[in-house]
Amino acid sequence: MSPGYSAVFHIHAATVEVQLKKLITLIDRKTGERTQEHARFIKHDQVAIAIFELTQSDQTICMEPFKRFPQLAHFMLRDEGRTVVVGKVLKIVE
Repeated sequence: MSPGYSAVFHIHAATVEVQLKKLITLIDRKTGERTQEHARFIKHDQVAIAIFELTQSDQTICMEPFKRFPQLAHFMLRDEGRTVVVGKVLKIVE
């Protein structure tokens, strides 16, 4: 997965299309430390911090950062009927 990748974002009952805008960093699963800043792509089973953008600017969805309200922060990305990402919202940028 690399910037420009589009998928369907599922959070609660909402379903919207999003596009991966930027990969911030890769995270080591065992230590939780940042391992590679500004990675070019994410491989299978890697953990990353990334920025996603709604593809239709007129859409809004209800979500909160994980630290503030964990129940409104869990999401999935699906592509062609397969779950490709399971994650949590860390920050909301408007």
